[in-house]
Order: sequence, then structure tokens, then C-alpha cells
Amino acid sequence: MNATLKLGEHYIFDLSNCNQEILLDSERSYSLFAQAVRESGLTVVDEGFYKFSPHGFTCFLLLAESHASLHAWPEYGYCAIDIFTCAIGMDMMPLLMRIKAAFGADNFSLRKIDRDASVETEIPIAV
Repeated sequence: MNATLKLGEHYIFDLSNCNQEILLDSERSYSLFAQAVRESGLTVVDEGFYKFSPHGFTCFLLLAESHASLHAWPEYGYCAIDIFTCAIGMDMMPLLMRIKAAFGADNFSLRKIDRDASVETEIPIAV
């Protein structure tokens, strides 16, 4: 028997017209992002940060529930954020709106992708 399991939700969140002063301070930006994720109830188990020259950075938070990452282009006032979680059904909008506010973004776009697995099983799976 084939079954499809929803194993996660992937949020692709783009922020435009962000506060460039905040984004140019990569350590502050990283702290704002990490604090928002931690206070959302997601569980950070590891993290990483890389600063580009002359500006821009990438940071990630490895979560017990999967991962969160932020890639920043301060010169364009832009952030690309991915949050992938197996905490299916958790309302991510408060976290996403908090991140938008923290970076002073005027505009955003959001796409949500269900991460599904096709599995073969002898036992019916309730979906």
C-alpha cells in the first residue's frame, strides 16, 4: 500500500525594503533573528553565522524541529528567510511578522510548501 505522509512545512519568506542600518549591523541582525526564533517556541540546538565582505551575511539555526536560515543583502535592503519545520500545524505567522518588524521591512512575500513523502507500507497510515 502506498501512502503520502506530510512530514514538514517549509516557509519561504522574502523581506524587501528593510532597514539598511539594521542589516548592515550583521551581529545585531543575527541576534534579532535568533531571539525571534527562540521566543517562538522552536528549539535551537546549534547555530552558525558567516559574514561576507564588504557586507551581507548568512546565518542558520539548527532546530530540533528542522532549521531556520537568513541570507541578507543589506545593499538592497533584502532578506531571504527559510523556515523548515516538522512542527506541523504550528502557527508560524507570529514569528514571521515579528521578524518582518525587527528588520523594518516594508514589503514581504510568503510561500508555504508542504514537504511530503511517498512511502510504501503494509499498515494503513492515518493522514
